[in-house]
Amino acid sequence: MIRYEDGDESLVAIFLEVLEQRFAHLQYLNFKLVYDLKKRIKSGKITLASVELASPKIKYFSQDEKASEGYDYILFIDKKAWELSTDKDKKRLISHELRHVFIDERDKPKLVGHEIEDFYAEMKLNEDDPEWGRNLARLITDVYDQEKEMAKDKQLNKKN
Repeated sequence: MIRYEDGDESLVAIFLEVLEQRFAHLQYLNFKLVYDLKKRIKSGKITLASVELASPKIKYFSQDEKASEGYDYILFIDKKAWELSTDKDKKRLISHELRHVFIDERDKPKLVGHEIEDFYAEMKLNEDDPEWGRNLARLITDVYDQEKEMAKDKQLNKKN
């Protein structure tokens, strides 16, 4: 089974909207938008989205008509999370990940960690629904668990 697929038009459109509205200073960077088709767990928690700094090797292999020198960052979004999220939560996911993107004083791309479990700016933006991330994570975890149970049932039915 293939693990990743390119982001579709809906991901691109919402990403560009968030980039323009909240992160205009990052618009000159090249972001590769990718769906992750498999459940990812990190430190015991489901990962709904993540951003990675492209290594020189990835930059080389990712050269295409959109990014002639390769991509600077790769943004991964759990496809189930994307499909089951509201537009508001999709924007929240992207906004949160873009907070990790940092350009240092030498104009070098970097990644930064959270100030706490989230970013102060994101907490302020999400005052209307501070539990949105946990609620979405719970929903997506339940969906993956249901699929796992259905696959087990299917295997049992095949044996019988």
